[in-house]
Amino acid sequence: MADANLPKKSLPKINKVDQPYWQGAAAGKLLLQKCKACGKLQFFPRIVCVDCFSGDIDWVEAAGTGKVHSFTWVRVPRNPAFKEEVPICYANIILDEGVILESRIVGKNLQAVKMGAKVRVVFQETA
Repeated sequence: MADANLPKKSLPKINKVDQPYWQGAAAGKLLLQKCKACGKLQFFPRIVCVDCFSGDIDWVEAAGTGKVHSFTWVRVPRNPAFKEEVPICYANIILDEGVILESRIVGKNLQAVKMGAKVRVVFQETA
C-alpha cells in the first residue's frame, strides 16, 4: 500500500533538445540522434554531434534491442518514493546500433539478469 506521506517520484524536465526523444517514448518508440554530417548515432540527446560537432542532427528509430553491458542493484533507494520497488536493477545497455544507454531493467525474473543478456525496450507510463 502506498504511503501518502512519501515524496513523489521525480519526472524528467523536458527541453527542446530532448523533446523528440520523449515524444517517441510516449509513442512506444526508442529514438536516437543521428548526425547528418558524419552518420554517428548518439544517446543522450545533445545539441551537437559528439564526433564532428555538427549541429545538423536528426532523429531515427532504434530497434529497441541490445545486451546488458553492466548492471547494479539498488536495495536502499535515495528517494523513499521507491522503497516499495526494491530491489531495482539498473544497467548499461549496448543497443544493437552500438549506442550505450542506461536503463532500469523490468520484468518478472530480475534475478536472472547477467552481463550479455539480451534485452528489449519496454516503455511504462508514469503519472
